Amino acid sequence: VFNALNALELKSLEEPRYLLGQFAKHPVECLTLASLAPFNSGAIARKHIADEELLRFIDMECFCWSTVRADLTPMINAGMVFCDRHYGGVNYPKGGVGRLAELLAEGIEERGGRVVYRANVKAVVTVGEGEERRATGVRLANGKIIQG
Repeated sequence: VFNALNALELKSLEEPRYLLGQFAKHPVECLTLASLAPFNSGAIARKHIADEELLRFIDMECFCWSTVRADLTPMINAGMVFCDRHYGGVNYPKGGVGRLAELLAEGIEERGGRVVYRANVKAVVTVGEGEERRATGVRLANGKIIQG
């Protein structure tokens, strides 16, 4: 699965012209993926892996991004995510995923912006029409409007 996916320029799998173009360039890889379409990642994992801890990890990974266990996750979907997250080594940010949000907040504040935590945004307030439309603030669930 990994080699077949990595051979393709991955875009939307729902675009017929794109799929035909990829099939013309990479017929073997496309046929490999097509042959896996009816299978779920849990069945394939359990066929080839005996280690229960590793199988639980695969279940957890599938649940994290598809909200269902591996036995309900299509193999092609699982392959895309496993490729993206683990092919060539596991890459996670130093300090954990939460560190990304912290750095984003720091950058916003350094540039004069304000970050409000635990504020449920109900709508983005905009001005203008069409190409000229731009965001000017947010309306919170409690009715308060914060303008930027």
